[in-house]
Amino acid sequence: MNILAVDPDASLLASLAEIFRARPDLQFTPVVGSECALERAQAIEGGVQLLITEVAMEPIDGFTLQQQLRALHPQLKTLFLTRYDLSEYAAQTAGSIVLSHPVDASLLLERVSRIASLIASQTPAAAPTPAPALQQIGQYQLSRSLGDSRWGPIYLAIQTSMARPVALRLLSESLEAADPTVRQRFLALAQARAAVKHPAILSVFEGGEADGRAYFTTEHVEGLTLDAWAAEGSTLDRALTVRLLQTTAEAFAYLHQQQIPHAALEAKHLLIGAGSGAVGSTPQPRLLNLATIDGLDASPASAAEEIQALAALLTPLQSPEAAQHAPLRGLLIRMSRGGETGFASWTALGEAVAALAAKAAPQTTAAASNIAKLTAPTRAAAQVAAQAARTQQSQKRSLLLTGVGLFALLWIVLFGIWWKFIRSNERPHAEMVRIPAGPFQFGEGKQTAQTGEFWIDQYEVTIGQYAHFLAALTKHPTTEYDHPQQPSGKSHIPGRDATEWQIYSARARAGKPAKGAFIDLNCPVFGIDWWDAYAYAKWAGKRLPTEQEWEKAARGTEGNLYPWGNDPDPKRANSGIDYHEDPRTGLGGKTDGYTWWAPVDGFKEDKSPYGVIGMAGNAAEWVDSWDAAHRHPVIRGGSFHTQDVKLTRRFADADPEERLDFLGFRCVSDHPPK
Repeated sequence: MNILAVDPDASLLASLAEIFRARPDLQFTPVVGSECALERAQAIEGGVQLLITEVAMEPIDGFTLQQQLRALHPQLKTLFLTRYDLSEYAAQTAGSIVLSHPVDASLLLERVSRIASLIASQTPAAAPTPAPALQQIGQYQLSRSLGDSRWGPIYLAIQTSMARPVALRLLSESLEAADPTVRQRFLALAQARAAVKHPAILSVFEGGEADGRAYFTTEHVEGLTLDAWAAEGSTLDRALTVRLLQTTAEAFAYLHQQQIPHAALEAKHLLIGAGSGAVGSTPQPRLLNLATIDGLDASPASAAEEIQALAALLTPLQSPEAAQHAPLRGLLIRMSRGGETGFASWTALGEAVAALAAKAAPQTTAAASNIAKLTAPTRAAAQVAAQAARTQQSQKRSLLLTGVGLFALLWIVLFGIWWKFIRSNERPHAEMVRIPAGPFQFGEGKQTAQTGEFWIDQYEVTIGQYAHFLAALTKHPTTEYDHPQQPSGKSHIPGRDATEWQIYSARARAGKPAKGAFIDLNCPVFGIDWWDAYAYAKWAGKRLPTEQEWEKAARGTEGNLYPWGNDPDPKRANSGIDYHEDPRTGLGGKTDGYTWWAPVDGFKEDKSPYGVIGMAGNAAEWVDSWDAAHRHPVIRGGSFHTQDVKLTRRFADADPEERLDFLGFRCVSDHPPK
């Protein structure tokens, strides 16, 4: 049995090698750190059968490594040898063995022997995947068949230059023999699909000709298409349905906005991925690349008809829990109607889904926070070790210094302490902008509203500013800033728990990425609910704006859809046009430069006619207007999580206790700032 052991601790790997030395039937390959693990796995003759790994590693964590290796070796077994509590990760560890470090050698050998016996017993009975007739196309090593398409066979392949799995689509030789023009159309199709750049849609990496065959390659994601999901008898729970709706709405809105010809939506086009261990245990939907070329299966359906088709696909698969959820059931019914009572565009559907998607977002946030808890001790240990080494080296040097040298060293140390522990990356953002009294155009229509004179924060409230508020509450505990209807016993610490705030605020103070995304004290505070925003504003001697005040400050009196006018421009605001749920993949931030948060003063062109910054993107904002029907506070504006950054954007059914990564606020005052 071939064993690949991946761990950041070289001494642990040496200990494992010693344990397995007495078992010649076990081929043991140690790898220090995960950076080259996939490449080393490719070099193991016969493939990897057992992965022994830690969870918290950089740059690839153990869950993600397991997923990537299973794409290459579906029968892979995993043994997590970890220093951390994985009880909250049942989905990622299902079918695997979990042992705590340090581990008894005899126990480890017993577990590994059990896995070896299981593999040996399964091998004769397993139906081997037919080997592809071809073994290599250019730089792609063919691994196994993934089926066929109208153009020819599809293979799981390894791009040897990048050591990554891809889906390789080959043009059938019989098709070429029957039609000499088919190769030109096949490569034109590949080029059309390669132009599609959206995180919800599978990307085309490259296309071309090699060894006399035409091909193109796409992302490979392990999972089931919606038709296969239904064939297995599986249903869709509420959270998965919302993610499918959100993914499809964002993907098709992009296709329509870019006027990309595309095939009609079918169940086989919706892929429910196996989930990313680094981000969460929930399945992650993607849309197959449906771009086509003129005259080749382009769908004549309108957006409204496509939305009806999506409703027809999802409605029969609803789980009992999802079917009983009134808001989701009502949304699916409206999708199926068409006409004036349905949805005329994918953008409109996306806006309606956003409220439902927002309620599922804290689950993802919690999972990501738990991974942050796992990785934090490793990083902290490294920082402590590095600091100890620097201190020891400094002490040695100090013995050689005398007189002026010691005096200079003292100043160097003091400067270092100031630089590392006292210096702050926080910039002042206390400016307020005067908004004059008078009428303005309000909402989607041409209705007119009126406001009095007021002053509004030029920037969204930052992490640094909110930290000062928490420090004041810690020093002088009080409830005087709480709203009268605030739930009793509620804390104003952002996030789902105090640990999450400690992690994010520490990363912001250090100016180091959080979950791979840029963050510092100048980014908008997030993870705060409506009660937190109200309390901060009152503590600051201000209040939250009404949505009329918010919209007037954002649009001015001309009623522009965007701060800069009426034409969308993704580069002018921190929008979700390049959002990716896992910034560590490097797939986001290609358009506006930020995958998630940006400094509140980072987009000078996201500037209203009055000079207010960041009302189109970055973070959506709580306001002090409540929906009369449901008694829910209103949220205004776009964010890094959504492609729609129109200033008319609003949500009126959010729970006042909602805490989201892309939701913040700003304050107003009825008096000039002091």
